Amino acid sequence: MVSKTIRIMGCGNLWMGDDGVGIHTVEKLTAMKDKLEGGISPSDSYFSGFSAESLPFLKEVDIMDAGVSGLDMLCFLEGFDKIIIIDALKSSHHLGAILKIKGEDLLDGEGVGKMMSSHDVSVPTVLGIAREVQGLPEIIVFGVEIQKHPNEVDLTTAMSHEVEAAIDRVISLVLEEIRSDLQ
Repeated sequence: MVSKTIRIMGCGNLWMGDDGVGIHTVEKLTAMKDKLEGGISPSDSYFSGFSAESLPFLKEVDIMDAGVSGLDMLCFLEGFDKIIIIDALKSSHHLGAILKIKGEDLLDGEGVGKMMSSHDVSVPTVLGIAREVQGLPEIIVFGVEIQKHPNEVDLTTAMSHEVEAAIDRVISLVLEEIRSDLQ
């Protein structure tokens, strides 16, 4: 029996190259979940590179493409014990680096508290509003370092090799995160 309800949200814009990493990641997670629910074994070669012990827990979570939802994200937080957000960020780390950030650290300005965003309203701002208005579930953000500032407009669906390579690493981290909560 599942004791915790978890939602995985991918944020970003597919038309802005690396900024779409959160969307690409949840698309792959959704395909993996669909294959598992369709009866494909976690030991199948499709899942090579991912922990076979963690994969079954993927069937127990909600996965959504949050796009550049801005304030709409407030309603996406309701009804879950934990939210895992995957998004692009621009900080001082190398291209494709993955940072795991607790929601309270974003709100308190620790670490990458000044995440930049291509969204109407940044993720930390939405979380701050949610904390004041409706309360917050546990929040974990997996941020993938991108090269361009998200406000630079360079319309392309292509991602850099480093950011694209980060997708499977983020998925492994997400799988371990949900396994630790649900087992």
